Amino acid sequence: MAMNFKIYKDNELLSIYAADILRKQVHNNPTSIMALQLDEDLAWTYEKFVGEAKQHPADFSQVYLVGVGKGGDADVFSKLDIPDSQLRTDGTAEALNDVLDNKKRVNLAFLTIDQDGRVGYGDSGSNDALFDAREMILVASGKDKAKAVRELYNAKENGGDAFGSIKQHRMVTVVLDEEAASELDQDIVGYYTSEFA
Repeated sequence: MAMNFKIYKDNELLSIYAADILRKQVHNNPTSIMALQLDEDLAWTYEKFVGEAKQHPADFSQVYLVGVGKGGDADVFSKLDIPDSQLRTDGTAEALNDVLDNKKRVNLAFLTIDQDGRVGYGDSGSNDALFDAREMILVASGKDKAKAVRELYNAKENGGDAFGSIKQHRMVTVVLDEEAASELDQDIVGYYTSEFA
């Protein structure tokens, strides 16, 4: 397991950092398959990602961007120069599996943790392809996510649930604001705060 936490003062700083991760993924690997959670909590992050991609142009001609879930507006991605056939925003596990076609693997799964501790497709589809991604970024902001974040931190690696699967993954970064981290021990928060991490 290689789970790392990054804790930011507020959602604004969290969004700037997360948008930069997305832009760098495209820049560093222009053939990426990115699975991005469609969630209202990430709307600001995605706006910043589009802005970053316009300010620092990247080649989207071979990038696949696949939406996960149906909780947010995917129209923002139409502002990117991604070919229509490589932009899948219906939010289903089937759409992701069609892109992967049993030969490929998700490069970056960019997901949220909801207040009930659900990640990815939740109950509406299998998370196997997401949890098999080369890298996972989990985002949580707001006080209502604090309990779920604590449960993730305390989860057993072989627990058999989503958090147990995430803890088994080789490369996970959990990006939080201070409110979402508020139920973690203060020494843990201090260690992972962005100023020191």
